[in-house]
Amino acid sequence: MIKKALRKYNSLSVVLRATIWFIFCSTLQKSLAFVTTPLFTRMMTPEHYGQFNTFHSWSGILLVLTTLRLNYAVFNKGMSKYKDERDAYTSTMQTITFFLAAVALIIYIIFHNQFNKWSEMPTYIMLAMFGQLLFTPAVDFWTIRKRYEYIYRPVVFRTLLMLLLYTAGGLAAVALTEEKGYARILSEVATNLAFGIPLFIYNRKKGKTWFNKEHASFALRFNLPLLLHHLSLYVLNSFDTIMVQKMVSFAAAGLYGLAYRAGDAIKVISNSINSALIPWEYEQLEKKEFKKIDNVIFLSFVAMAGVSIMFSVCAPELLMLLADNRYQEAIDVIPPVAISVLFSYMYTSFANVELFYENNKFTMYISTAGAVLNVVLNYIGIKLFGFVAAAYTTLICFILFAFSHYVYMTHCVRKEFGVKRVFRAGRIVVLSAVVIAFGLLIVLLYDHVIIRYSILAVILVAMFLKRKVFLDIIKEVRDDKKQAEKTKKDQKAQLTDADAEVDPLEQKASVAEDASEQELS
Repeated sequence: MIKKALRKYNSLSVVLRATIWFIFCSTLQKSLAFVTTPLFTRMMTPEHYGQFNTFHSWSGILLVLTTLRLNYAVFNKGMSKYKDERDAYTSTMQTITFFLAAVALIIYIIFHNQFNKWSEMPTYIMLAMFGQLLFTPAVDFWTIRKRYEYIYRPVVFRTLLMLLLYTAGGLAAVALTEEKGYARILSEVATNLAFGIPLFIYNRKKGKTWFNKEHASFALRFNLPLLLHHLSLYVLNSFDTIMVQKMVSFAAAGLYGLAYRAGDAIKVISNSINSALIPWEYEQLEKKEFKKIDNVIFLSFVAMAGVSIMFSVCAPELLMLLADNRYQEAIDVIPPVAISVLFSYMYTSFANVELFYENNKFTMYISTAGAVLNVVLNYIGIKLFGFVAAAYTTLICFILFAFSHYVYMTHCVRKEFGVKRVFRAGRIVVLSAVVIAFGLLIVLLYDHVIIRYSILAVILVAMFLKRKVFLDIIKEVRDDKKQAEKTKKDQKAQLTDADAEVDPLEQKASVAEDASEQELS
C-alpha cells in the first residue's frame, strides 16, 4: 500500500504536489497551535495568557499599518506583472515595509511613555514587537514567492523548523521563568527574527537594489485603496481582545482569547470547505448554473451549522480539554464564537460571487462600517455586561456582514445577467434563526448534561440519516471537476501552437522543482 501510494504521489504533477504540501503546512500550523494550547494554559495563568493574546492583537494591527498588506495579493500580482524582475520587486516591497516599520519605531521611541501606558506593556516587549515588524515581512515575501513558483521543499522545511522552535522554545521559556506571558512572547519573537533577518539579507542580495520607483508605485496604487478594508477586518477579528484588556483586565483577555482558540478549530473546517469549493463555484458561475450553486453551497451552510452547534454543545468538555478550572469563565464565550464562524463562512461564500464578477468595491464600505460598529458595540457591551459581551457584538457584526454581502451580491448578479438571485434567502434565514436560537439555548443548558448530549445525539443521527444527500453532493462536485479537467485537456490537445501544448503552470513548476533542490541546500 505504501509503495502504491508513493507511485501515485510521484505520478502527480509538480503543481499538485506543491498544493498538497502547502495545504499540509497550513493545516499543521493551525493544528499544532490548537494541540499545544492545553500545555500552555496549564503552565500560564489567565493573566499571562492574556498578555500573550494582547501582544498578538497589537502587533497584528501594527503589521497592517507597517506592511500595507504588500505581502498579500499585490505581491502575487507583482510576480505576474514583473516576471523578469521578481528579485528587484521582492527587494522593493521589503524596503517599503522596513521603512514604514522604522518610522513607526521612531514614533514609539519619542512617545514611548504614552504608548506603554496605553498598551500596559513594558518597553522591552514593545521593542521586541517593532523588531519583529522590521524583519519578519521578509519571511512572508520569501514564502509567497516560493508558493507562486511551486518551489515547495524549502517552504516545508522552513515551516517544520519554525513550528518546532515555536513549540519547544515557548514551552521552555514558560517553564523556566516567572513572567510567563512575556517569556512566551520573547521566545516567539526570537524565532521569527532567527528566520527573518537571514531572509531579509537574502532577499536584498538577490534583488541587487533597495528601491524601484515603478514597482513601488504599482504596489502602492494597487493596495492603498484596500488598506482600510484590511484594517477593518483585523479590527473586527482582534480589536475586541485589546478592548477587553483595557476595560476589564489581562486575565479577562486571556479567557476571551482561549475561547477564540477553540473557535480556530471550526475555522480550519470552514476554510477547508471554502478552499475546496471556490474553483468549482467559479466554474459553475461561468456556466451560469445558479441553481446547482445554490443547492451545494446551502448544504455546506447546513454542514457548518451542524459543526457550530456541536462545538457549542460540547463547550464545557472542550474547555476542560484546553485548560484547567482557572479558565472556566470562558465557557459562555464559545457559543457566539462558534456561530460567528458560520456567518463568516456565509459572507465569504457571497463575497466569492462578487469577486468572480470583479464587483468588490462595496466590500471596503461593508468592512469599515462593520469595524466601527464592532468598536461601538464592544464599548457599550463590555461596560454593561463584561468581557463575554464582546463575543456577542462580534456575532452581530458578522450577521450584518453576511446580510450586506448577500444584498450586494444579489444586486451584482441581477445587474450582470438579469437573474433574480443566486441563493434562496428564505431557507438561509430559517437556518440562521435556528442556529442562533440553539446557541442562546445551549448556554442555559450547560449544567444539564443529559439534555445537551441528547441534542448532540439528534444532530449526529440526522447527519447519519441524511448522509446520502451530502455524499451525492460531494460526488457531483467531484464529477464536475473531473469534467472540467477533461474539457481543458481536450482543448489543449486541439491547439496547434507548440508553445500552447505545454501548460505554463506545469512548465513553470517543473523548472521550479529543479531549482528547489539548490534553494533548500
